[in-house]
Amino acid sequence: MDTKIYYYLDQVEKLRKGEWVPPVTCEIDTSNYCMLSCDFCMYQKYIEGDRRHLSYDLYNSLLYELDEMGTKSITFTGGGEPLMNPKINRMIEDALKMEFEIGLVTNGFLLDKINNLDKFKFIRVSLDASNPSMYQDVKGVDCFSRVIDNIKMTLEKNKTVGLSYVVNDRNNFDLEEAEKLADKLGVSYLQFKPAWMNGKVFDNYTLPGGKNVIKTNRYLAKDDLPCLIASLIGVVGADGEIYFCCQHRGKPNFSLGSLYVDRFETIWKRRFDLHPDISKCPMCRYMNYAEAYRTVLERGTLFFEHRNFL
Repeated sequence: MDTKIYYYLDQVEKLRKGEWVPPVTCEIDTSNYCMLSCDFCMYQKYIEGDRRHLSYDLYNSLLYELDEMGTKSITFTGGGEPLMNPKINRMIEDALKMEFEIGLVTNGFLLDKINNLDKFKFIRVSLDASNPSMYQDVKGVDCFSRVIDNIKMTLEKNKTVGLSYVVNDRNNFDLEEAEKLADKLGVSYLQFKPAWMNGKVFDNYTLPGGKNVIKTNRYLAKDDLPCLIASLIGVVGADGEIYFCCQHRGKPNFSLGSLYVDRFETIWKRRFDLHPDISKCPMCRYMNYAEAYRTVLERGTLFFEHRNFL
C-alpha cells in the first residue's frame, strides 16, 4: 500500500519545489466522543479535554470547499468514534451526493445504525482483540460480541471490510488467534500496527504469516519527506481546527487555524510557510510513503521525467 504515493508524483514534485497543492484526501473527525477507553490511544488527552461533535453546518461548508479544490476522497475517522456524531448519516449522504469517495475507520460499535454501508470504498474496524475477555481488557468495555455481529452484518453489504490491531503488551501473545478470527469472518485484510507506548514503538511480538496480513510500520522522520506526504492529507478536527498531520491532531501548537474563523483553502495554504522541526515528531506512518517516494529519487531524474512513457 506504500506505493500508492506513485499515483501522486506530480503533486509531490510540486511540493518539493515549494508550490502548494490541495489535499488529495481529507480525514474528518466527526466526533471526539468515544464509548471505549483504550489506554494506548494516541488521542486520549485530546478526547478527555475536548469532547464535541463537528458542527453539521461547518462540515457542509467544508465539503463544498474540498470539492472546489479537487479533493477526491474523505475518511470519516478521528480522535474519537466518528459514528457518534448524531448527524453522521446525513454527513455520509452529503459526501456521496457530491461524489466524494468515502472511507471509514471505526470501532464498529455503531455500524448497525449506519445507512449506505455498501457505498464505502473501505471500512476498517479497530478490533484489537480476538475474544471477549481480551477485548474488555484492551478496550475497557464488554461489547466484543456486538462488534463482531456488526462486522458480520456489514460484510453482507460491503466486502471491503478490514480489521486493525494496535499491538501492545495486552494482545501481543494472541495474533495467530486474531488471524483465525479474521479468516472465519471473511474480512478483506487484517492490519497490525505497533502501539506507541512510553515514547517508543512496541516491538515485542511476532506476526502470523497469512496472505491477508498487513503490517503498518512506524518510522522516525529522517528528512523533509514525511511532511511532504502530510501535505497531501487534510486533517480536520471535531473542534473545527485544521491540524498539520494526523499524528498531531488535538495539539494546539500544530493547528493551522480554525474553520470557524477562515476558509479551508486559506488555512491550508499556511502549512506551506511552516518548517516544523520534524526531528521531534513521533514514529510516523507517513514515512511508509516517504520511503517509497525515496526510491523514485534514487532512480534519478530520467525515471521521473519520462514517467508518462511506458
